[in-house]
Amino acid sequence: MSVWSVPERVEPPNDPVDERAALEDRLEFQRTTLLLKCGGLTPEQLVLRSVPPSTMSLLGLVRHLSGVEAWFHAYDGQPDHLYFWDYVPGAANGFDVDVARAADDLASYQASVARSRAAVAGLGLDEVSPGEDYTLRWIYLHMIEEYARHNGHADLLRERIDGATGE
Repeated sequence: MSVWSVPERVEPPNDPVDERAALEDRLEFQRTTLLLKCGGLTPEQLVLRSVPPSTMSLLGLVRHLSGVEAWFHAYDGQPDHLYFWDYVPGAANGFDVDVARAADDLASYQASVARSRAAVAGLGLDEVSPGEDYTLRWIYLHMIEEYARHNGHADLLRERIDGATGE
């Protein structure tokens, strides 16, 4: 893989059909924004830690968000060992990445998102996460916040890498 592809991002409708559709549309917009920030970059660029002293990189964000998708995975009852790798929040190596794994990390992210969609398909927003006190509604809202925060980081990282700004 020489460069990551640039996805097409669809703006969510201003007047959604219902609450669930609005949450799904906004989350999909945020997921695509992350990949848009990585699009057109080489694996070597994706691993750049361009805002010292942070160890954060675009590829690190992709890996982190693969693991964060586990909020949805809880609904399917399957183990999550494939998506958490070695991410440790707050650790000095929390965003350690390997340029040789960039394609695998993208594939894992895409698989994690697909699993998330499947795990909650057809569930009501008031459905409580197994073993937790969180409803599916809360998880959607949390995930939109999580992606939005990290997409802000991605904006800064991308601008530092090649000057690209904007949506």
